[in-house]
Amino acid sequence: MKSEIIEQLISSNDLESNENNVINNLSDDNKTQNNNLQLKDFMLLDRIVKKINSILDKSELLKQIVQDVSKTLGFTRCAVLLYHENSDQLEIAALTGWEDDKFYPGYKLKRNQGIVWKAVREQRIIYFTDVLDHPDEIPCDFTSRSHVDIPLYHHNKFIGILNAQNIRVDAFSRQDLRLLKTLASHISIAIENSRLFENEKKEKEIMQNDLIEAKTIQKRLFPKKAPEIPNFSIKGMCKPCYQVGGDWFDYIELPYGKIGVVLADVSGKGLSAALLMSSARTIFRMVANIEESPSRVLTKVNEYLIEEFPTARFMTMLYLIIDITSGKIIMANAGHMWPVHKTINKINNFNFESGFPLGIQSEKYKDYQITLKKGEKLFLYSDGVTEAMNSNEQFFEDEELLASLQNEMCNIDSIYNDLKNFVGNSAQNDDITIVEIEKIN
Repeated sequence: MKSEIIEQLISSNDLESNENNVINNLSDDNKTQNNNLQLKDFMLLDRIVKKINSILDKSELLKQIVQDVSKTLGFTRCAVLLYHENSDQLEIAALTGWEDDKFYPGYKLKRNQGIVWKAVREQRIIYFTDVLDHPDEIPCDFTSRSHVDIPLYHHNKFIGILNAQNIRVDAFSRQDLRLLKTLASHISIAIENSRLFENEKKEKEIMQNDLIEAKTIQKRLFPKKAPEIPNFSIKGMCKPCYQVGGDWFDYIELPYGKIGVVLADVSGKGLSAALLMSSARTIFRMVANIEESPSRVLTKVNEYLIEEFPTARFMTMLYLIIDITSGKIIMANAGHMWPVHKTINKINNFNFESGFPLGIQSEKYKDYQITLKKGEKLFLYSDGVTEAMNSNEQFFEDEELLASLQNEMCNIDSIYNDLKNFVGNSAQNDDITIVEIEKIN
């Protein structure tokens, strides 16, 4: 009588609609036993929910679930199988109770391989009280007698099977079946959460790999080494805030024994700034090899960038040309900080007029000329230097930068080390770029 009631119950697509009728058919002893089981079942569900909320790795999560379910409810075997629609296969995602190595996580069951496929074909819960009573169905393993398969759904889409087995005949109670159906809904949620987590993890890995590749590509856009030229020593460095950034410096060999030095800063940080920087670099190098003066170069580059740059994005740029014979330096500025001139005895700040940043509006830039004497230096830098902030929200500017520049042995390394000591453990908040030009003869 019991097995007939259960067969009728499980053959229905709506398990809950028959629960009251089934419970009414139970004896008083069975009702008492049912109540005693509720606490154990509740604790099992509570553990499963906690696992779902704390374990995002699908394999580990499902492994712990099937082991807990099997141990708590006394099943011989328990497994979760995921359905692959493209290949029409069931893949074992987790299992417990199989002592041999015939079945294992990752094993795939082809269409109709095993009685589990009956639940797939009919899209309903299937319970065989004794698989030997169904010779038309072929179990994967005859050592189990009772066999339950519960379809797993997410948003009404079939995603897999929760399977439970026992070596005893008619081993699953009504309470077991109800609990398994409840567990199936939680497992479906766990599978979907894990799928979303895995997709997000893969997307992050792809993005991280892209950033690493972008960093490698951008690194190649910077000069591999400083030019070796008579009478001058030139050094440069750039430390992006993220994997890639919008700061850039470069050296350009020009005709008639001249060297061009440029330092630029695209508004913003990260990948978008790096892409704009790369585009602007190409335009700049094309123009710089044609035009003769820094002002004409900036004017021409600005005309291109007005068309190329997105709205509200711009670039500051300082470009200078060194005459290595005379020691004269001609420079033009598009919204950037003027360089600092360090002589033997003092620090000079230029008060020249600075034009608009590139990419905003038409502008005619101006040339300015200085001459470096032996032992004097020019320091070009981006605002990532002066806007570096420590934990007290103080900037590396004014007194701090001046103190660093007044060091008799001041160079780009000492400035950067002073900056890092000032910032301490605070995170870098902008790209940091410094170029040093020294007259050595």
